[in-house]
Amino acid sequence: MDQNNRYDRQIRLPYIDHAGQKKLGRAHVAIVGQGALGTAASSYLARAGVGHILIIDNDIVELSNLQRQTLFEEGDIGRSKADAACEHLRKINSDISVTSSRERLTENNAPALLGGADIVIDASDNFEARKIINGCCVPRGIPWIYGGVVQSQGMTMNIVPGGPCFACLMPGKTPKRGTYPIAGTHGILSTAAPFIAAVQATEAIKIITHGFASSSVRKTLLYVDLWDNVFQEHSIVKLPGCPVCGGKDQHGNR
Repeated sequence: MDQNNRYDRQIRLPYIDHAGQKKLGRAHVAIVGQGALGTAASSYLARAGVGHILIIDNDIVELSNLQRQTLFEEGDIGRSKADAACEHLRKINSDISVTSSRERLTENNAPALLGGADIVIDASDNFEARKIINGCCVPRGIPWIYGGVVQSQGMTMNIVPGGPCFACLMPGKTPKRGTYPIAGTHGILSTAAPFIAAVQATEAIKIITHGFASSSVRKTLLYVDLWDNVFQEHSIVKLPGCPVCGGKDQHGNR
């Protein structure tokens, strides 16, 4: 298809233009999870023209997912989320490459799944997966974008080389499942996830087109509560002696 026509309105943006669109077309983004965050983020990035998207999810589509997981429809119930998402993304943009893995992300398979990505989007719903993403991406210098949503609240943070990592944000033992609120037990507002996913996708586009050191790339943790109209930014500092990033900046200073 005519790429200039497809991306015309995006190319007109002075901070993207033809050069940025070419960078998007060469980019490889891995998305961990195809729930409410992942389906929205993958759709945004496919429409933006990211050249290769890898979808990672070991779950199946359930009826209760359709309230908020925007790629899926009733005919997908019972199907692999990864496979169904790939099918829908290819229909959205047949000019990009979309691949899937139905594996559960583990410390063993993370290097193979994430190691080739330019950016990783965290759309998981648990801290175990985020710890694995952090442990894989940070030592390899791969930027990744944390995101989480429950009820009407959401947060997101860019984890980039030289900055604080997820272990700086969440030091200590990884919280066990069942000890923190999730959509399955506490509910979720259908509009909260696309809001956070839009921020994640936008940050990914910024990093792809201008690099993670760009002044436009968010340096803070963003917290929102759409129901109570709360929008906050929080500065996160590097944890001295962090076991993952070492608590050092990009110059090696603690």
